[in-house]
Order: sequence, then C-alpha cells, then structure tokens
Amino acid sequence: MIQTDIQIRFNDMDPMRRVNNSSYSTYLELARLDFCNRYLSVSELEDIPFVLARVEMDLKASVLPGASIFVETWVSSIGTTSWEFSYSIRNKKTNELYVSAKTVQVYFDYRAKSKKPIPPDFLKSLEKESL
Repeated sequence: MIQTDIQIRFNDMDPMRRVNNSSYSTYLELARLDFCNRYLSVSELEDIPFVLARVEMDLKASVLPGASIFVETWVSSIGTTSWEFSYSIRNKKTNELYVSAKTVQVYFDYRAKSKKPIPPDFLKSLEKESL
C-alpha cells in the first residue's frame, strides 16, 4: 500500500471552510502520480502508460482547515487491459476516514492511440501493490 502525504492548499477550501469536494479528485491524482514515480520511468507525458476511465468516491466526513491528511493507495483488481486502484483519504493523527474511492485505469499507448494488454513487467508492479 502506498501512502501519499497531501498538503492542503488555501484554494482547496470552499466557502463553507472545508475542503471542496472537487479537490479530492486532485488528491487521488497525486496518489496516482506517486505510483508512477515509484514504478515507472516517465520522461514525457506520452510515457504514462494508462488513461483514467472511471472515478468513484464516497465522502464520509469533511476535511477542515488545519487537518493533516494522507492518501492510501492499493490495487484492488487487475484485468487484462485495466486495473482498479482503491484509496482512503485519512487524518494523519486520528486515522479518521474522510473519503473512500476507486478509479479504473486502462493500459494505453498514447503514441499508438490504443489500449493494450497490461505487459508482464507492469503487471508485476501492480501485483506488488495489490491487496
């Protein structure tokens, strides 16, 4: 499981003085980037071997100013051409769950503009983070 610390920015907040719901998608994106940095060699955007196909989130509690949060990421399902990341956004001090989420990624070759089967070396990276 990958743990990614999140720095809450002022512009993440909404007028109700809590993290805006749209910011949580950005936090998931940072967690996926953390996965890429750990397992992939990306020098150009076209080197990222997947496209995001689906996002699903359940908001459990509001993140308020001053909270210290992190995203836990793990692989919850692997198919032939796609896989699912699952996430928890939690409080660092209390472990309170704010958001549970899932995303579906499709292995994609941007240069060829087509989806492809997950290659064995990338599959091993996914299996390392699988629960």
